[in-house]
Amino acid sequence: MEATARARSAPAVFRDLARGLIGEPPIALLGGPPATALVAILIAVYAAALAVFGPVASEVLAAPTFIAAVVLSGPLAAAAWLASLAVTIAIIPLAELSRTGNGFDAPFVLASALVLRVIVVAAVSVRTDHFRREAMLARRLDSVLQIAQRLATTLDRSALLRAIVDETHRGIEADATVLRLVHGDRLEVVAWAGMDDAMAARLPVFSQGESWFGEISESGRPWVVDDSRRAAVAPIYDRYTGVFEFRGDIVVPLIHERKVIGSLSAVTLEPRQWEQSDVAFVSALGTHAAIALENAELLAQTQQRAAHLGVLQAASARLSRASGIEAVGRAIVEETRQIIDYHNARVYVLEPGGDVVPIAFEGIVGAYEKVDFALLRTRLGEGFTGWVAKHGVPLLIDDANLDPRGANIPGTDDVDESMLVVPMTYDSQVVGVITLSKLGLNQFDEDDRRLLLILADQAATALESARLLARSESLAGELRRLLDMSGQLSASLESRQVANIIARHLASALAVDECAISYWDRPNHRLATLGFFPVKPDVELTPYFDIAGFPQTRKVLEEQSTLFVDVEDPDADLAETALLRPEGYRSLVMLPLVAKGESIGLVELMSFGLIDLDVERLELARTMANEAAMALENARLYEEARALADRDQLTGFYNHRYFHERFGEEVLRAQRSRQPISVLMLDLDDFKLVNDTFGHLFGDQVLAWTAELIRSTLRESDIPARYGGDEFAILLPDTPADSAARAADRIRDAFASWAFESGSRRPVSISLAVGAATFPADGRTATELIAVADAALYREKRREAEAAAAPIAALSRRRTRPSRLSEPTGELSA
Repeated sequence: MEATARARSAPAVFRDLARGLIGEPPIALLGGPPATALVAILIAVYAAALAVFGPVASEVLAAPTFIAAVVLSGPLAAAAWLASLAVTIAIIPLAELSRTGNGFDAPFVLASALVLRVIVVAAVSVRTDHFRREAMLARRLDSVLQIAQRLATTLDRSALLRAIVDETHRGIEADATVLRLVHGDRLEVVAWAGMDDAMAARLPVFSQGESWFGEISESGRPWVVDDSRRAAVAPIYDRYTGVFEFRGDIVVPLIHERKVIGSLSAVTLEPRQWEQSDVAFVSALGTHAAIALENAELLAQTQQRAAHLGVLQAASARLSRASGIEAVGRAIVEETRQIIDYHNARVYVLEPGGDVVPIAFEGIVGAYEKVDFALLRTRLGEGFTGWVAKHGVPLLIDDANLDPRGANIPGTDDVDESMLVVPMTYDSQVVGVITLSKLGLNQFDEDDRRLLLILADQAATALESARLLARSESLAGELRRLLDMSGQLSASLESRQVANIIARHLASALAVDECAISYWDRPNHRLATLGFFPVKPDVELTPYFDIAGFPQTRKVLEEQSTLFVDVEDPDADLAETALLRPEGYRSLVMLPLVAKGESIGLVELMSFGLIDLDVERLELARTMANEAAMALENARLYEEARALADRDQLTGFYNHRYFHERFGEEVLRAQRSRQPISVLMLDLDDFKLVNDTFGHLFGDQVLAWTAELIRSTLRESDIPARYGGDEFAILLPDTPADSAARAADRIRDAFASWAFESGSRRPVSISLAVGAATFPADGRTATELIAVADAALYREKRREAEAAAAPIAALSRRRTRPSRLSEPTGELSA
């Protein structure tokens, strides 16, 4: 394993010596074929002279030949020396050469020259190799400086990555070059040269501490391998098998501020003896690449932050313009998309009572696209959103499935998911939560959290402003409703009309389907229906409702509390739900009508869905109910006062004045509706005799009993009046002549069947005459109709006077009816 640059080894020195022995000289006065030819000629001349002249030639030519051999010797020169030796032996017999010794001068000259040559060449080679390496290093350093200048001026990150791998690939003459950068705990391929994109995509991605990544991360030094198939390092390269197999490998770490941010590697398909200059070149390039990449990253971050700042400013402006809570929520999810990539975004507001309610949702992937808002609701402390709402601390969650604070949305599957959840805080209080989700792990980072917190602060201000505006508008609306209702209530003092107005306004203000207004009849333990919305005819309304079997209703009235009933709630009052279910109602809200501290009635709000009244709307309902109670109480007091003015105190019937006013109104209504109307005039027989015989007090008792007996025969819509003295008048709306005749007969039969009893006195028989008239047959005005009815009355009196022969004893044979002056009788239908 070779992890650092190495010095020139001993085998390299011997390699240079051999090159000096049999190879071309690194330096020479002459070189190439001319030098070799010159040596051959010199040797041939030396051999010939030696053969001809003998020792003299050897002594004369040995020195120049030696010098020439040293300077010019090479492979061809050596061969020439051997050839000359062979020629000499051929010319001069070996015995002669041995005897004289001169023939062996040539070999000795050659040997001496070659030994000296080796020494000279070795010394020159070492020096020359040093100069060569220095020159190459200088060239590469100059190249690095040029590359560094280019990298420093490249601002585009993609262009920068391409420049790094291209310059490394060209400068070191590698077969392939790869640039990797650290992302999280992994080293991912980001740029390459010498291979196609498909092959680059198949290159392994290393994790922290894996393979050579762990070595360079720990040591911060280059990783150098001459042959990846060497046993010591071969297992490290197993992940490249079948992907991209190479032999020579050099990897240098990219370090910034003592932290490895990536790696730059060059490989060769064949083994390669990496030299120090190679390592120095790639290391220097890696250093400049790290600086350039960090500068580019800083520039990109600066530009991105400037862009984010622009988006945040635009988002702030949009949020400040949002006119409602839902509009604020919509702006948040849309503006967040401009700065943070997500698959799902939700915006929640914190409601009183601990409910965390969604106001906006945006989903763009699969199951995230549509989610029922009801499923997104949560409670304080529940799930990631509820946890942030409770603690006010942002959460950056790399794996949502591993965090115990999370909770699945019903109907969704467990998937690898990252989440970013931040609180919206206003005046140190959490008012809402922004929740982002994205499929996959480690999808959000600290920059995302920082940006979302900035947006959340702006959103909190906008949200509270929208709430204040909504409250102001709601308050203004409530005041308008109250003023409108008060104005309409002040225009009427009739209890039913007032109750209908109240029911309509309450139903509209609180968005319910129906509203009933009832008066509490305390003595009889019942509620009397006064008004309803939508308005219904009286015949469709239950006039009285017994509350004896409804303890919750009684509790609302007696304790002046509020009751909520949901028929789907298993704990709901069974008596109340039994009334609601048949009518199809889902929920009911009961409020007391309180006037001067006393409960006078009940407001019932009914809906076919679930009634959801928050604190503010419930307060509005109570305010309106109190206003309504005062209006109803005023109407009741007015009716009581009006009754004193319009009614006869003795009989309880309307008086003469009211009868004429009402008769005129009914005639006008009959004219418009083209419906008949009848009137009955009644007069007691011999009532003066009763007064003269038994006294006026007894006579008053008879008149009161008479009124009670007449009332028992009438319909609720009929209008009885004491016309004067012992005379009575009855107005019969929507009644033709034949029905009026039957009503007169019922009155006659009642008086014929009953006699007045008082104390110890004997029963007194009371008789009367009845006359009738009908609009329009008998007259078109009240005066005309009364005159016709009076005429009919007196005709009947004359007939009765003519039939006065009937025995007075008949009085004792009649049934008697007890007096009920203190207890009104029930009504009878016509």
